[in-house]
Amino acid sequence: MTEMDRITRLLEKTFDQQPWYGSSIMEILKTVNPLMVNQRSGDTHTIAELVEHMISWRTFTTKRLQGDAEFQVNDTANFPVSPSWEDTIKRLHQSQEELVKAAKLFPEERLNELVPSNQFRYTFYTLLHGIIQHDVYHLGQIALLKKVIELNTK
Repeated sequence: MTEMDRITRLLEKTFDQQPWYGSSIMEILKTVNPLMVNQRSGDTHTIAELVEHMISWRTFTTKRLQGDAEFQVNDTANFPVSPSWEDTIKRLHQSQEELVKAAKLFPEERLNELVPSNQFRYTFYTLLHGIIQHDVYHLGQIALLKKVIELNTK
């Protein structure tokens, strides 16, 4: 098994399989009541905004893997408003398909190369592991926010 195979496997496990840390992204999102996705707890982002944010950075990662050095996540795209929960989930699945495809096509010998960036210095290896960590971080926020909203609506 190659390193790219292992990274791709982590992307897949984190998304909708059995990750080591617990529930996958889709396992948790399937338990979210669509009526709660735009609710806030204090000044937090909503569940929908967090998922949209995840999609934006997954798209960034995919674009970089495909060689697009110009694509940026601007302020509007960083935490966009969800057009509809159904559409958000559909685009999350699409982002997964595109990210896994780009990872599978990415040459392993380039993992230690620097990602084109105007601001930061990091490798493609760091980018790929970073998007997995980013998803898991926000998944934790979503799970906690979901519990808070459930407690507040009882």
